[in-house]
Amino acid sequence: MDNKGNMGLILGFFILVAVLLGLGFLIVIGSSIVNLVFDEIVPEIEGIGTVGSANITQASEYSLTPLNTLVQSFTWIGGLVYIFGLIGLVGLSFAYRTTMNRWFIGIFVLFALLMIMASIFMSNIYEDFYDDSSDLGDRLKEHTMLSWLILNSPLVFTVVIFISGIILFSGVGEEQFI
Repeated sequence: MDNKGNMGLILGFFILVAVLLGLGFLIVIGSSIVNLVFDEIVPEIEGIGTVGSANITQASEYSLTPLNTLVQSFTWIGGLVYIFGLIGLVGLSFAYRTTMNRWFIGIFVLFALLMIMASIFMSNIYEDFYDDSSDLGDRLKEHTMLSWLILNSPLVFTVVIFISGIILFSGVGEEQFI
């Protein structure tokens, strides 16, 4: 077996875990900021009326109102994308299972500890934004599912990495005797 390729698979797995952690943080912060902006701008644009020959209120009903509805639904869409990403990581471990060697367990544990420490760091940063009493803090509280996943990301990533490790290394070496 090519051990360098196997190392690349483990490294790729943990890069995807890190990307998912960062992506969840960016999704919740970004959609909260866009939600805040839309809550301020849409009522103002809808109240303009007609400017010259253009009816801005009617145009905003066809363009901004559906877009505002989509932005308001990011609270659940972001959480679902994050959960599907976590499920995809566990599914990815099934694909990588046939190429693992036993000596990669130590490297896997090392990367797992690094990712759990990174998730603790990210969770603490997010908690500072979440506990803030400003408009952004209120918007973050609207993201119930994704906020819970990010605030509890050390536990969530520990479970996902633990399950993925069991899947990856539970059948190592059995394939050679089949």
